[in-house]
Amino acid sequence: MAAASALVVNGGTAMEPPEEKKAVAAASAALVPAAVPCPWSAAVAERYERREKLGQGMFGDVYRAWDRVDGRFVAVKRLAGRTGGGFVQAGIRDFAREAMSLAACRGHPSVVELLATYADSARGDGDCFLVTGYAGPMNLRQYMALRRREGPPLDEDEVRDAMRQLLAGVRGAHDAGVLHRDVVPENVIVGQEDVVVGGVRVGRKMVYRICGFGVSEPAAQAEKDGSGPLASPAPYRAPELFLFSNDYDGRVDTWGLGCIMAELLAGTGEPFFGGKLDTEVFERMLRVVGAKGIVNWSGLERVAATDRADYLRKHCRKERGCLREVFPREVLSPAGFKVLKGLLQSNPERRFTAAAALRKPWFRRPGFGGCFVPCGGGASP
Repeated sequence: MAAASALVVNGGTAMEPPEEKKAVAAASAALVPAAVPCPWSAAVAERYERREKLGQGMFGDVYRAWDRVDGRFVAVKRLAGRTGGGFVQAGIRDFAREAMSLAACRGHPSVVELLATYADSARGDGDCFLVTGYAGPMNLRQYMALRRREGPPLDEDEVRDAMRQLLAGVRGAHDAGVLHRDVVPENVIVGQEDVVVGGVRVGRKMVYRICGFGVSEPAAQAEKDGSGPLASPAPYRAPELFLFSNDYDGRVDTWGLGCIMAELLAGTGEPFFGGKLDTEVFERMLRVVGAKGIVNWSGLERVAATDRADYLRKHCRKERGCLREVFPREVLSPAGFKVLKGLLQSNPERRFTAAAALRKPWFRRPGFGGCFVPCGGGASP
């Protein structure tokens, strides 16, 4: 299982293992074109030493940096305050959402840690900076692509370990009153962490942390802002959102986790519910998970997309799905399938919450998954 341990290091230090440095550099070089870095504000540049670029967005970028005060690596996300001569109002709104949601989730081990925020008022360009703990060299999409190139799909133990952490992160966000609304592989950072037993470092394990809270919203918000149906990309969008329903809750996030679980098991590195058009994605979802659930959903009478609701009632009522055929017993145990099926339940009223999923027998098995490497040992066979 060499590919399974691609991020797990035996010989490096806890601060910055050599293999992790290579992974950071490779991911940065492959995915981010070379460019002259935009200047940071004086306060940010004074404290943080810029290193590799981790990502690039429409309105900013993310760098790994060294915190000169605390002596550790962090991630610095810059939001450009201006583009094309005007203020980036949408970007500033998303930045504020992310900062507030991360603050609410602070302390949860499966959510990236918010350390500081900065606003650059000296130069008048309105740049904002969000500093989080450095969580790893790549996101889950990149990690799945790495596994596809260099080894077999994750085995069930590895998938269970990843899902345990991700469900715990989503449960923590929901307990903090936050709906993420954009649970996708790109918003999961994959890293590694020391395993310490009795004060002794015995190895390293895979760690998955949720990030990307830019379209999050308060769970208790009575009036949704109308962006819910389009907050997440189609392959991860819950069925009720395809019907333009504003009657949704945290189970739109657990649907996204179900999509991620299916991708981890499939090992293709591609969205499980693919399609060029939203309608293609929606139809594929119903063929795989079945339409009976969403047809029987009590909220179907209140959706905005009445034409789609009518189509479901007329043509899809008997569609039972083929999820078990896609993931037979040799791929996923009965206990694991119950979790997958519960997360990908088309009726949101019957879909698992994160807390309910974590109570299932599949998660009673302890361990670190297949990506635990003991100190002094080689890569897992």
